[in-house]
Amino acid sequence: MSATKRAMVEALEDLVVEELNDFIWELWNPIEGIEPIPRARLERANRRDVVDRMSEQYCDNAGNIAVKALLKMKKNDLANKLQRKLQEVQQPERVDGPNALLSVEELPLIQSDWNRPHGIISCSQESKNRILKENINNIYIPKDKSHRKRLALLVTNIKFVHLKDRAGAEEDEKNMEWLLKALGYRVEKHRNLSGKEIDAAVKNFSARSEHRDADSTFVVLMSHGDTINNKDAILGVNYHGKKNPEDFFFVDDIFSHLNSENCPALIDKPKVILIQACRGEHTGGVEIQSDAAVHVEKDFVSFKSCLPGVSAYRDPDNGSFFIMYILEVFCKRAHIDDIMELFRKVTSCMEKDPRFKNLRVDGGLAKLMPCIDRTSLPNKLYLFPGL
Repeated sequence: MSATKRAMVEALEDLVVEELNDFIWELWNPIEGIEPIPRARLERANRRDVVDRMSEQYCDNAGNIAVKALLKMKKNDLANKLQRKLQEVQQPERVDGPNALLSVEELPLIQSDWNRPHGIISCSQESKNRILKENINNIYIPKDKSHRKRLALLVTNIKFVHLKDRAGAEEDEKNMEWLLKALGYRVEKHRNLSGKEIDAAVKNFSARSEHRDADSTFVVLMSHGDTINNKDAILGVNYHGKKNPEDFFFVDDIFSHLNSENCPALIDKPKVILIQACRGEHTGGVEIQSDAAVHVEKDFVSFKSCLPGVSAYRDPDNGSFFIMYILEVFCKRAHIDDIMELFRKVTSCMEKDPRFKNLRVDGGLAKLMPCIDRTSLPNKLYLFPGL
């Protein structure tokens, strides 16, 4: 039995039968977006059985979920005792430095039978305090959970009038909405918009009053894309190269709508832009041969699914590789890594995807390589999931 499972069993041994039944009831019902364990798997389960089922369902996050269940039962002392014990036996921050739990090599590569992770690893208060202390002069200070209002914008184009529909994009939409909510953001969701409607959605989002009480925001756009007039463009659902060539939205306009002039409520607050769209038709591989003033555009980071001029790749059943890797990395690393390190790990995993080693599409070598773009973050952004 692992040290983590032993700590969980010891905690459950402090519960009488009725309390154990209450604990199991919490596992049958959603805990902050965590998928419940089916009732049949916990029926007539003893303490060790419960821990085994949790470990099977939640893997490395089982201990954190046990702590949450105990807190919901108002067993605060026992929850705190278990959390301290888990930190002693796991010590994830110090395996090979302050940002270690799973190395890039240990993070799973996306397989054909990929399923969304069961949950996101929560950050402990002790880890958060340590990260804030170690980065006191170069970190975005998060607002208290009870007082903040985090918003995220999610736009997904799936059905097109003239272009091929984006099979699998429904999964991207579900997965991104789930992840954003798990990170504490209320999600404003739109589907199948024209270029003008995307522009209006971003502009209206920038005017939301809740941003005054936010400490960060996400904008996620997923659609067909192209390079138009040397600019990245998100194609609207009515786009046609000849019949309707003006139905698009320039990605640059996100920065204009959310900058310091047009969205003062987000001044000095990080704005994360995620773009899942092609930026051209190349397959991606080649054969080896003043004191009162503020910056007009600051605190942005844009992470795009592919390099300029290159196609993005999407699985018709599971969705985009870009989105799948974001979920894998964020769920396992967001509690100890800052946003730029998370993006680096996503990039590394995508670059190593075995299916793209010698894959050819339309005569060219297909390769995965996302791109961090137009970054103006002077500080480190930690998401502190769960806090």
